Amino acid sequence: MQRFLLKTTVLGNDEIILQDEEIIYQLVKVLRAKNTDQVIFFDGENFFDYVYEIKSIDKKNIIFSFISKQEKKEEFVWLNLYQSLPNKIDKIEDIIQKWTEIWYSHFCFFRSERSQDIYISENKILRFEKIIREAVEQSGRNRVPEITFLDVLDITKIKWQNIFFHTDEMGAEKLSDIAFDFSSQINIFVGPEGWFSSKENDIFLQNNFLKAYLGNNILRTQTTGMVVWFYILQTNKK
Repeated sequence: MQRFLLKTTVLGNDEIILQDEEIIYQLVKVLRAKNTDQVIFFDGENFFDYVYEIKSIDKKNIIFSFISKQEKKEEFVWLNLYQSLPNKIDKIEDIIQKWTEIWYSHFCFFRSERSQDIYISENKILRFEKIIREAVEQSGRNRVPEITFLDVLDITKIKWQNIFFHTDEMGAEKLSDIAFDFSSQINIFVGPEGWFSSKENDIFLQNNFLKAYLGNNILRTQTTGMVVWFYILQTNKK
């Protein structure tokens, strides 16, 4: 069944009238939905999926009948990505799409010393938010990650467990040696192409950030977060 994010407080009612033009277009024009077809709605706030059946369709609204409510597992850890701006917009799109699917909770893109000077317009941000929403719908998640962009990142105000990744092994720990604090939020800092400068490296260490090293292979900036997440996932299952 197709899943849709529907930010409303009426989910669970016996009957709802859908007037969201974008969802109606996708159901009617793209999916060719018809009466008795079933869809899943979720509100992005609670860990429940709501199954509805189409009762009637017209050009302006669709009426649904409630079928069932399914409880979902809450996400076991809040993992935030602090990502230096990469050199291309499409890399941002890859990161937020793929990393939303694997449960990152918040994306913060910031300008570091080696970030490229790319312009992020309001329309681009709207597109990024749409990509995140569609990735949440597709992957079966219920929490919708937030996305922010900062010109200046004040790391002194960032709380919880902070881990930054670097290609320089000196002073770094292996992931297997890091004790992840699953009772709080975990912040992952990933550099741009060229990674963090030596000055940034020192600033992170001076503020008690953990420095992590992923081995001799130099990963692409859009790959690092996936490697880290799957390691954390397996660590928490032990």
